[in-house]
Amino acid sequence: MLYFKKTKKILMLMIGLSTLLLYGQETKVLDYKEKILLEDFESIQITNKSIQVQANKHYLPEVRMSKNLTSPDLQSNTSLFIRIPTEGNGIPIDLLFPSPYKLEDYIIEFEFYIYSNHANGELFLYLQDAKFEKHKIRIANLNYDGWQRFRIPIGNRIAQSDFLIGKHGNSKITGIQFNPHQNVTKDKEYLIAIDDIFVTKRKKYKLPAMGLSSFH
Repeated sequence: MLYFKKTKKILMLMIGLSTLLLYGQETKVLDYKEKILLEDFESIQITNKSIQVQANKHYLPEVRMSKNLTSPDLQSNTSLFIRIPTEGNGIPIDLLFPSPYKLEDYIIEFEFYIYSNHANGELFLYLQDAKFEKHKIRIANLNYDGWQRFRIPIGNRIAQSDFLIGKHGNSKITGIQFNPHQNVTKDKEYLIAIDDIFVTKRKKYKLPAMGLSSFH
C-alpha cells in the first residue's frame, strides 16, 4: 500500500512539473509577440489629394484630421475623418496613404478603432505581400453607430516569407477603401473616423547567435 502511495505522489509530481514546463514554454512563445502603434494620425498629412473615386471629382468626400472625434478608449488627440456627402453616396472611395507602411516582421494581426454613423458599407485594407501580390482585406461592416474596435488576423492569409533570409520583402500597407452597399440611403451623409492603428507581430526567423554569417 505504501508503494502505491509513493508511486501516486511521484506521478502527480511529474504531471505538475510537465504542466509547469509546458506553461513556461507557452509563455515564452507568447513573449515573442509584440504589439506596436503603426499609425496614430497625429502628424500624418492626408487630404482630398489622397482620395480616388470612380466618378466625377464633384463627388469627392471631405478628408481631414479631426480633434473633435476621437476614440474614448485611447489617449488620442486626432483621428482621420472622412465625410461623404449625400450626393456622393453609393460611390466606392479609395484612400491612398502618402507613404506606404512597410511591414518587415511577421504580421499576426491588425487592430483598428473606427467610428461610423451607420455608414452603409464596408471598409477594406489594401496590402501588398512579400511576393508583390496585392490583397484587399475586409476590415469591417460599418453599419453601426459609434466607436468600435476591430482585430483583423493576417498570419497565413498572405505570403510573408522573404526570398532571402535577412533581406526583408516588400510587404506594405498602401491604403483603404470604403465600398458602399447597393441599398444606400440617398439623403444621408456618412461619417467615418479612423483612430489609432496597431499591429501585432513577431520575428520571422530565430537566427543563430552568430547571425547570418553562420549560414554557408
